[in-house]
Amino acid sequence: MKKCQYCQQNAVYHRKISNEYVCKDHFILTVEKKIRKTVRKYQMFSPHDKLAVGISGGKDSLVVLYNVIQIQKYRQSTVPIHAILIDEGIQGYREESKAIATKFCSEFGITLHIVEFSNTFGLSLDESVKMIRDEEFNACTICGTVRRRLLNDKARDLGMDYLVIGHNLDDQAETFLQNILRNDLIRTLQHPPWGNIYDESGHFIPRVKPLMEIPEAEITLYCYFKNFPIQSNPCPYVESYFILRERVQQFLNQLEEHSAEIKYNLIRMHENLLEFFNSSSNDGKLDSTSKWGKKNVENFQNQCKLCHEPTGRQRTICYYCELKKKLRILQ
Repeated sequence: MKKCQYCQQNAVYHRKISNEYVCKDHFILTVEKKIRKTVRKYQMFSPHDKLAVGISGGKDSLVVLYNVIQIQKYRQSTVPIHAILIDEGIQGYREESKAIATKFCSEFGITLHIVEFSNTFGLSLDESVKMIRDEEFNACTICGTVRRRLLNDKARDLGMDYLVIGHNLDDQAETFLQNILRNDLIRTLQHPPWGNIYDESGHFIPRVKPLMEIPEAEITLYCYFKNFPIQSNPCPYVESYFILRERVQQFLNQLEEHSAEIKYNLIRMHENLLEFFNSSSNDGKLDSTSKWGKKNVENFQNQCKLCHEPTGRQRTICYYCELKKKLRILQ
């Protein structure tokens, strides 16, 4: 039996990237230390910032909310933390996670705001799926687009400084590789792994990702050791579609069995790419005064003619409103 390198108790986990053997207590402590270090390294938020945490009731969102609470408590912050849950309206799925999130927030005295698809977007996800006529759109496309919009809108309405998201190391590595495979340089440059996008117009609340260097497997084990509830029901729509991300995930997991550093290398490569464009850009998109892109600006040139929110340079209607038109919510 291997011993914990910090206290000589029996080890329960081997962290291959650093060849560490750790006991239960030191596993928890090292994960939390890494999260705090990430927040400091990328200057994600301060004790004075107003934070909204996107919470789904899943393991990632519970872990990030708990650690943000602890970080701000340690910093003696008196600014209340808010949580935002998006209820897509998936029968038999969202009820469980909503109950988990409600109980968790209540336990820690966090105000939970629940935003429903049906009341804001106009249709629940279940209703939207029934109306799909275009192969370009599926449940995941609708869900991702609407969730991002509603999270941002609610955080903006609440006057938040930052929106905290529970994306982990696996999520960030998969997204970066997926964008490469799609030849999507714009998304790669506009969405750094740490999540800090600054928008001078105030339309977008900057996102931060304190779990960006924590592997998904460690988050799962952390939840188990901390006795956090974990949702048991998977989303019923995930298996219905071919998803590039799933193939990328399988590929990276296979590589990781032989090269423990592979996902970290992708994150570092993403940062190096941003640093290169940051230092060579003359068009104002990327701020050369900040290594970590704290003031990166999404350089939108157009405004959606329907909702008046920013949209891409080649668009007159944003993707959110385009979905509404496809689903006949807008004429």
